[in-house]
Amino acid sequence: MGKEDIGLKSYLEDAGRYADLWNGGVFEGKEIVKAEQLQEINPLLHKADDEGILERNRDLVMKQSCDGKCFAVFAVENQKTVDYGMPARIMLQEALEYSRQIQTIMKKNENADKELRQDGSKKDNSFPVYSDVGERLYKIRKDDRLYPVMTLVVYWGEKEWEGPRSLHDMIDFTAGSRSMEEEFRKLVPEYPIHFLDLSAFEHFEFFKTELRPLLELFKRRDNKEKFVKYIEENKSDWKMNDESWFMLSQLTHSKTLKSLIREKGRAAGIGKKEGESEGKNMLKALDDWANDAKAEGKAESIIDFLEVYGEIPDSLRDEILNQKNLEIMQRWVKLAARAGSIQNFIQGMHAQN
Repeated sequence: MGKEDIGLKSYLEDAGRYADLWNGGVFEGKEIVKAEQLQEINPLLHKADDEGILERNRDLVMKQSCDGKCFAVFAVENQKTVDYGMPARIMLQEALEYSRQIQTIMKKNENADKELRQDGSKKDNSFPVYSDVGERLYKIRKDDRLYPVMTLVVYWGEKEWEGPRSLHDMIDFTAGSRSMEEEFRKLVPEYPIHFLDLSAFEHFEFFKTELRPLLELFKRRDNKEKFVKYIEENKSDWKMNDESWFMLSQLTHSKTLKSLIREKGRAAGIGKKEGESEGKNMLKALDDWANDAKAEGKAESIIDFLEVYGEIPDSLRDEILNQKNLEIMQRWVKLAARAGSIQNFIQGMHAQN
């Protein structure tokens, strides 16, 4: 698990944020998930039988309980890159969770049956727990019920999600005739995934916690003007806390934000009166952050061009990634596009300098 994944997991472990993520991202702002009823549970799933051991690890899972009784499980999968097998992956994880619930029910019924059979006063009762042979054979009673399992895929990626959003998107139904395709589609469950694409999402008003400014700023990460304008327009009613600023710096890879947070101990100037030096520092940090983002984007373009020519020396890669002068980076992009070889690029770099 990378630093980003660990950071997101830690950030969303807060029950208030976790509930807000679901309520804002899935339930259109309705308070369906209650923070005070949430409890984090083990994200590891496994199934062991004669055929082998199957194990899957989810990013973050919480159960919602009332009066001590669990009635729903909410899982979150954070995605930075496109997973073209996502619907099948989610389906398997949820099936394993239902299997775990069934095993728990079976064990509970089995123990209850054993206790009653050991009770001398119940000897004349051939089915002390189960009402029929089917219940006794499979250890599941007809009144036993599972509680729902729901998974939300939160996509933080840079490029548009091009992967499947349902199981049907992964299946080739076209091998036979058109009538066969139609009938097969009816028989195979579609199994859509619940999907939150943070670059495409529009209704941030659905969020009630500091998730709202975090997600709105994340969406504006590549546009300095919109980023700064949003802060200026929302300073009077600001909900962005230190932890959220740090999370934003992790997600955007902003060295400037990380440095500022570390030095000031808080997101300098947010909520302060206009004109205070810390507020100016914050705006300057945002300006530097935008330049960092642009430079990093150009560095990626240069590396993409050069990788066509062969393996890039580590020293050259470091020099490209550490260069923050946008004018120089723009010249390097043009040079890399027409260099023809890594050696020609290096010579051209030195000639320009």
